[in-house]
Amino acid sequence: MAQFWKPGTERPPLLDDEEGGILLYSASSASSGYGFVSIEKQRQRLPVFKYRTSILYLVETHATTIIVGETGSGKTTQIPQYLKEAGWADGGRVIACTQPRRLAVQAVASRVAEEMGVKLGEEVGYTIRFEDLTDRDLTRIKFLTDGVLLREMMDDPLLTKYSVIMVDEAHERSISTDILLGLLKKIQRRRPELRLVIASATIEAKSMAAFFHTSKKHRGLEGGDGVPKTEPAILSVEGRGFNVQIFYVEEPVPDYIQAAVSTVMSIHDQEPMGDILVFLTGQDDIEAAVRLLTEEAQNNGKPSSGLVVLPLYSGLSRAEQDLIFSPTPRGKRKVVISTNIAETSLTLEGVVYVVDSGFSKQRFYNPISDIENLVVAPISKASARQRAGRAGRVRPGKCYRLYSEEHFVKEMSAEGIPEIQRSNLVSCVIQLKALGIDNILGFDWPASPSPEAMIRALEVLYSLGVLDDDAKLTSPTGFQVAEIPLDPMISKMILASNQLGCSEEIITIAAILSIQSIWFSVRGQQKELDEAKLRFAAAEGDHVTFLNVYKGFLQSGKSSKWCHKNFVNYHAMRKVIEIREQLRRIAQRIGIVVKSCESDMQVVRKAVTAGFFANACNLEAFSHSGMYKTVRSSQEVYIHPSSVLFRVNPKWVIYHSLVSTDRQYMRNVISIDPSWLIEAAPHFYQHQRLNSIPH
Repeated sequence: MAQFWKPGTERPPLLDDEEGGILLYSASSASSGYGFVSIEKQRQRLPVFKYRTSILYLVETHATTIIVGETGSGKTTQIPQYLKEAGWADGGRVIACTQPRRLAVQAVASRVAEEMGVKLGEEVGYTIRFEDLTDRDLTRIKFLTDGVLLREMMDDPLLTKYSVIMVDEAHERSISTDILLGLLKKIQRRRPELRLVIASATIEAKSMAAFFHTSKKHRGLEGGDGVPKTEPAILSVEGRGFNVQIFYVEEPVPDYIQAAVSTVMSIHDQEPMGDILVFLTGQDDIEAAVRLLTEEAQNNGKPSSGLVVLPLYSGLSRAEQDLIFSPTPRGKRKVVISTNIAETSLTLEGVVYVVDSGFSKQRFYNPISDIENLVVAPISKASARQRAGRAGRVRPGKCYRLYSEEHFVKEMSAEGIPEIQRSNLVSCVIQLKALGIDNILGFDWPASPSPEAMIRALEVLYSLGVLDDDAKLTSPTGFQVAEIPLDPMISKMILASNQLGCSEEIITIAAILSIQSIWFSVRGQQKELDEAKLRFAAAEGDHVTFLNVYKGFLQSGKSSKWCHKNFVNYHAMRKVIEIREQLRRIAQRIGIVVKSCESDMQVVRKAVTAGFFANACNLEAFSHSGMYKTVRSSQEVYIHPSSVLFRVNPKWVIYHSLVSTDRQYMRNVISIDPSWLIEAAPHFYQHQRLNSIPH
């Protein structure tokens, strides 16, 4: 029997060959004790290493190379390095590698910089929205989100500085990935020398190859004189997975969070050492599970019962991320409770047990009612297999599925639905328009969006004054809105604040709305949180309340103690300040004069209305339950309990977003005067509707 290295004991100088590739752990563990040689040896142990020559040959000879490789095969960290070693970054050129998620961009970039022995931000850098850690002269390998690469096309439509663009995790089929694939296919026609590497865990390689295979008139040149073949090459890289035993529940579980927690406790009691990875749906679920587990561990009478419980979701700070990737302390067992980000984007070393709730948060948009919800929905079979595979990285593992085998076989769909077919397309349309693609319906999509969603997006952009009668971007509004890397409604609100003289306030609100939540909720302390909110609550609603919190944070000298006392999330507020700075710079660049309206909150509410008039609602006349109807489509909606206007129920409100649980709840609500709606968008509210709006 092979000797396995136990997490927490001193790491052996040479890792056993059966031990799959190591992808990510914190810098301290990599550099202490056994320097550079062993990083080189680790790189050579990754499954992708033996394909190095083939990969470089295919990239040399084909315009597009599709690489199918399991998560953990090392494709993300190694292929960009192979390309650089082969000279693709010579002469000032840059190798780009895109990821759908920000957290993956940061984690992978810091791992690659460490493997190459360079400082992050110099030769290896990354760019995500509101954060650019690259150097124009030095960076040769650049990790970025698909969305950021799309924005770069606004300044450089042919992406001329890149020699190779690797689109990683293409199977996730995020909206940005799909738009990017469509645009890269266009760019290739103009830049035949550009190489694409499409990397994915479970993609339908054949359909992707068919998408990129364009029949060319001048086929004769192909393959000669350095012109790459247009026919895509496909290469499969096997992972080095161990066998994973799958366990199902016999009866459906009533509460998957509780079930996940008890499963973790029984693994901890009965199974040999090894880390546990739990898949839940989102930040709220994860934080609830972290609290329950911590309580369980304490109730067992052993305060340090050997469990190190860590959350993993996209809003984490760098320090929290580092904890996840650092080796498990001796005699402890790490439990990482994650969203589906750990399904394919990140490899966590040392995981032997996986607990799969069977759900993830997915976006579903109904273009008829114009409501987009983040819904907790069952995952696909492909996702379930990916999740189980995370347990077989270091040694044979076990996966506990919190659903029945019958459900897996009969109910689960084989593949997920691409995001573009279940999302609101407003941001997507404006991006394509800004890139000069006017015939959006004729755009070459890997998966076509629904015509209804397309028409609804064009209608909203027209009503925002972003598109003109010919569906072209208006000048200057349309171009300015496209410049701001936010939802077009928020961008429009920022532009309106310029005329109304409240841009300081609106930029603060925009920064806070781009963060998941600035409140810090602690289980069992809901009452205290509500009382803390009341200290800042503004009669006008949540947006003005946010301004009060921001002001308090600044007056406290940005103190974490103040945050703790007021149930405000300190990390979130630090992020708000960073984002706010970026937005201020962008606003000034597009000609907005940044000034404050002091305490005139009416202009702030008018600016919000100018962007979000489509989300206006009216309180039902005789409703005691606080039921509102959307002015647009007469949908029944209610104010979310987390809002300061919950139970206050002003007659007219505008919401920022809707969430769907037992009913449709409005998040981040502000009270308005209905006459502002007609001022903001006379052409949007049809005449029959206007009769119900008092003039």
